[in-house]
Amino acid sequence: MDYKEAYAKSLRLLNVRFLSEGELRRKLERHDADGEVIDAVIAKLKEERFVDDERLARAVYKQYAQKGRYGHLYIVNCLRRRDLPVPDELERPDEDETARRLVAQRFKGGGDARKIARFLQYRGFSPSVIRNVVDDFYS
Repeated sequence: MDYKEAYAKSLRLLNVRFLSEGELRRKLERHDADGEVIDAVIAKLKEERFVDDERLARAVYKQYAQKGRYGHLYIVNCLRRRDLPVPDELERPDEDETARRLVAQRFKGGGDARKIARFLQYRGFSPSVIRNVVDDFYS
């Protein structure tokens, strides 16, 4: 795959969804693009601001935080799976409040402390938040 084909393929891929540099690199490698061609295409796309990992990471973090269903650790894991950096300056949601709201919705009539802890753990809440919520739920 030459430069023109790789560039056109990249634009088609980015038209569907914003991709991180790592995701785009892997997709181009699957289409048999040469490493030097990929580097040149990504450099051009960065110059044109079609690929901006920092901006994408902030947007993805904000999207997950606004859903109000996930803790910081879950969101960070999602960023890492997409080869995105964790933004330095970000507005972290109030995990205690979010976790309490989720537990109140899910376990209306009460529930086992282990189930509640596992429920929150799978959603990426920190152990200290889980401990606080479980203690409050049973006090």
